[in-house]
Amino acid sequence: MTQTYSHSPKPFSGPISFILKGERLTVDSGRKVHEVQLGAVSTVRMTYEPGRLAQRAFRTKVILKDGKSFTFNSLNWKSLVEAQELTQEYRAFTHALCEAIARANPQARFVAGKPLGLWLPTSALAVASLLAMAYLIWQALQTGATGVALLGALLAVVGAWQIEPMIRLNKPRPFRAGELPAELLPKAS
Repeated sequence: MTQTYSHSPKPFSGPISFILKGERLTVDSGRKVHEVQLGAVSTVRMTYEPGRLAQRAFRTKVILKDGKSFTFNSLNWKSLVEAQELTQEYRAFTHALCEAIARANPQARFVAGKPLGLWLPTSALAVASLLAMAYLIWQALQTGATGVALLGALLAVVGAWQIEPMIRLNKPRPFRAGELPAELLPKAS
């Protein structure tokens, strides 16, 4: 069975097409066409990528044994300000690709989230930033600067709202090809 997926990964880039057929994946960027043997895949990594305020973006990165890699995500950029969410298409293609990779290479690793070496410092920095903001708010209240305290509280709430899902969803963990992490897939409507 042939499964296809196509998207424009950046606002001013051309579309990239993926055609999955058996144990082979064809990646067509418009400039080059690459044939990928799925048995050569070593790792599949699924992550949450912060998008605009109203949209959540998800990305899947496939790493080959020779170190080469390719990615695809759940947004199709139409212009600098307009992106279309490819919910059903991304979900279906990611499921089909992971299952095909598992059949072609049972030793392939499937991991969710960012690498631990990136996730830990990011988490520590986020916690430190929120603690610094809490200290700023406390100091502002101590000196009677209520306006500064309210502004700090507003910034802390917005920061926590934006940073919390990035930390929570990108926590490193393994998964099985047949059981993709639901929180790293766009919500089915």
